[in-house]
Amino acid sequence: MGDATEATDASSDAPSIARRLLPKLVLSLFLGALFAWLVARGGVPLVPEREAFDSVAWWTVGAYVGTLAITHFLRASRWRFLIAPIKKLPFREVILLNWIGFFAIFALPLRLGEMARPALTKLRADVPVSVGFGTVAVERVIDGLITSVCVAWAVFALPQLATDDPIAKALPVYAYSALTVFISAFIALAVFLSARDWATRMTERIVGLVSPKLGSLLAEKVGGVADGIRSLTDVKLTAGFLFESALYWAFNAGGMCLLGWGCGLPMGPGHGVALMGILAIGILLPTGPGLFGNFQLAMSSGMKLYFAASLVGVQGSVYIFLLYGIQAIFICACGIIPLYAMKISLSDLLGTEQVKKGLHRDDEPSPSS
Repeated sequence: MGDATEATDASSDAPSIARRLLPKLVLSLFLGALFAWLVARGGVPLVPEREAFDSVAWWTVGAYVGTLAITHFLRASRWRFLIAPIKKLPFREVILLNWIGFFAIFALPLRLGEMARPALTKLRADVPVSVGFGTVAVERVIDGLITSVCVAWAVFALPQLATDDPIAKALPVYAYSALTVFISAFIALAVFLSARDWATRMTERIVGLVSPKLGSLLAEKVGGVADGIRSLTDVKLTAGFLFESALYWAFNAGGMCLLGWGCGLPMGPGHGVALMGILAIGILLPTGPGLFGNFQLAMSSGMKLYFAASLVGVQGSVYIFLLYGIQAIFICACGIIPLYAMKISLSDLLGTEQVKKGLHRDDEPSPSS
């Protein structure tokens, strides 16, 4: 009887999920197609000619897969430092939940997958969604700081070529703007953490003028987010997270540099750092499933700052094609396998249950836990 009820609930959820996703999917496909058109219009084919692959040093592809495995592992494992003040999770659970979350971010349109990790930690470990968002906020801000510093350094330190591409020309301004935003966000996190009680009281008072119940609930969520960033007050946890983050980004840049060199580009370590940062900031823009469009646009625009247009149009197109294809296959494989093994549904990734419950207090024990 219970199985029949669950099946009925799942089938009734399907139309609501489809209605929720469809408008976002249409918009994201339009944006992805627009970005892809800009790439092709800029002289970088999305699918290179077959002959363009003749000069690839294929051993570098295998080596890049190895560095990607290390970066993907470190990207997931460092999250244990952020969740530790709230709940001790098994290391295997930390890795798998994050890999599923990374797949959701990659696969779902308009970055809807950002909801996945907070929703899954609620489902699997009964950690409030607001607390989960707090840990993700710390991760996003620290990563944004690291990558925007990398781009700002590259813009200042690496020799650049003259380019007619308007997007490539705008990258330095975009880089310094991103650095300003992430520095401000980090300061905001610090202020919010130090003034948690004040922020909670003010939220309850202001919103409570309209609805005391809603004011109490939102104040509780504000407190939950503050709990999620609590790891910043622990020197050991912060040091552990920063150390693994530095390793994660270092292997990322090294792998990108090696693959670019293997594709025939005159890449040095500095170019790897620059392109890594440009790509990381570029894919923050909401776009279609698979980050398709802005991935290619960020990479092609970044390369035009440092390499001749003739190189970017041939060897550069091969580099982007291989980089994107390898990452897409790897992220999907690491996400889909545990997704099915743990019997997690699409509604779980989207946090649909929390949305349906409306004013449900997510700090109460979840029946799914």
